[in-house]
Amino acid sequence: MSQVRILTDKGSVAFFLPESEKDGEPNKRYPDMVLDGTILEIKSVSGTIKTLGLEFKRGYKQGQSLLTTNLPVNYPPQGHSVYIQLTSNLKIEAVKAKIAGELKNRLDEGRFICFFEQSGELYSWTYSELRAIIGKR
Repeated sequence: MSQVRILTDKGSVAFFLPESEKDGEPNKRYPDMVLDGTILEIKSVSGTIKTLGLEFKRGYKQGQSLLTTNLPVNYPPQGHSVYIQLTSNLKIEAVKAKIAGELKNRLDEGRFICFFEQSGELYSWTYSELRAIIGKR
């Protein structure tokens, strides 16, 4: 719930599915939440930059696959995003570069949102912004 407060304190609107709906159909997949009209997968990451990349890829693939299913929301999602609560002490530029690399050759719309727990800072970049930095190091 603290992750939701971080996002909604910045003016975002979050929509959650009740747990009972999630448990209702064993093979049915639901997003963690819908944030400002976009599917959002939430991950908590501690560890290395490699772990960050793996968890981002997992969340990205989950969100991407959910775009093709019938979601119990009143409007079609506008893309899929990944939110990571990062407990490791990784530098912002290293995180951006890693996620940009994971987005190489992918054209989906969405955002990467990262809360750096150690500094208490929240950052958000569109996938397009991150793809644009590939090769500019």
